[in-house]
Amino acid sequence: MRRLLVSGVIVAATMAGSAAGCGVAQSAGDGSTAAAPAASTGAKTPPTTTAVTDTVPTTTTTPPPPPPPSPPKPAITRDLIRYGARRQAETAAYARRHYGVSTDRVHPRVIVLHFTDSGPGSYPGVHALFDANQPNGGELPGVCAQFVVDQDGTIYQQVPLKLMCRHAIGLNDRAIGIEMIQQQGISSHWADQQILHRRPQIRSVLRLVRWLQARYHIATRNVIGHAMANDSPFFHDLEGWRNDHTDWQREDVLALRRRL
Repeated sequence: MRRLLVSGVIVAATMAGSAAGCGVAQSAGDGSTAAAPAASTGAKTPPTTTAVTDTVPTTTTTPPPPPPPSPPKPAITRDLIRYGARRQAETAAYARRHYGVSTDRVHPRVIVLHFTDSGPGSYPGVHALFDANQPNGGELPGVCAQFVVDQDGTIYQQVPLKLMCRHAIGLNDRAIGIEMIQQQGISSHWADQQILHRRPQIRSVLRLVRWLQARYHIATRNVIGHAMANDSPFFHDLEGWRNDHTDWQREDVLALRRRL
């Protein structure tokens, strides 16, 4: 009996201990609840590990901006002069004498600006002069330019763009010529200014120049006036000829370039 009593006490004590370690919440003095400490199970706490990640820096390459769109081709009226086999042969002979190469073709590197020294309504006469193929400076072929821009803004093309025209000594094999209908008046500077302030005409000139620049990769510094031709880095003439024209003065060309 003594052994059973002791055993019963032991059992009761064990049961009491289980009740105390069950984690039941007990009331705290401030009205909050605190959890009873959990019974120790004897299990080891696993070590805390920190994951290390090798981060490779990512280089972000910004793609270059797309190139600006090419200027649109302006409205051009084709009014071609006669440029048959005879004139082509005359042009090739001229190029051989002055440039050392027998060709009637142009390889554009320069745009040369001119005015016609004629007034409104004179385009038909300018076209007839280019078409007549009369000697100039004692030589054939006659003069011409690839384009004529009238005062109302109409752009007239005189020859196919592959063909050379005589419009600027020392540059004809490398230059596109643009004539503008305008009287010289009191001076070439005055005439240039009339064109620069005549909206329909100058707008067409600018559109034409931009389009030609894009087509032939011509730098703006190589958009020049006839008066500037002798100073062009592309100027060359085996006969020693030089230009004496004053149309499109440097200051006026600079004003036009700023608008391109």
